[in-house]
Amino acid sequence: MDAPEAWKTGAKPDDHTPPLEGCLERARRGDLGAFRDLMIAHQSRVFSVALRFTGQRSDAEELLQDVFLQLHAALPQITGEEHLTRWLLRTVTHRCIDRQRQTGRRPRLVPMTAMPPTFEPADAECDDDPLMSSRLHGLLLQLAPDARAVMLLRFQQDLDPAEIAALLPMPVATVKSHLRRSLEWLRSQLEGDQHGT
Repeated sequence: MDAPEAWKTGAKPDDHTPPLEGCLERARRGDLGAFRDLMIAHQSRVFSVALRFTGQRSDAEELLQDVFLQLHAALPQITGEEHLTRWLLRTVTHRCIDRQRQTGRRPRLVPMTAMPPTFEPADAECDDDPLMSSRLHGLLLQLAPDARAVMLLRFQQDLDPAEIAALLPMPVATVKSHLRRSLEWLRSQLEGDQHGT
């Protein structure tokens, strides 16, 4: 299935996105143009989570399409813009975890510097994003799917543990435990790199 043209061109919400006021309601009534506007406004965030989770551009593009197809079917249940954003984050995270579990494979490590510039993850222009470090990204890909999802939602999407627990079916204590253990493991791996050089 081919990606819509907006996905291929890498359009970002800032580029030429029409105002979203009323878009959700119009999309619910079957206005495909309004649905397209919603996709353009949210594709960067969804793609960014999928890319950083899978480490593979082709998988991220496929997940992006799957999430928006699922959104189209779920439009009647979406109550507002904030609900839409949370729904998209929850859905892309679950789809990434499901894909990882179904395939039972470890993601192929791809340096972030090797990614083509045609479609950048959300906030890619931010040079101080710690998740953009190719070494750290490679380590994140080694985390278990649930732990990786928690880390990405916390540090990429800046959600607090209670918000993450609401998106994922896990208690806040489990979210905090994933964060603590993942950060400890990442620190130990990075410190080992520094001692080895």
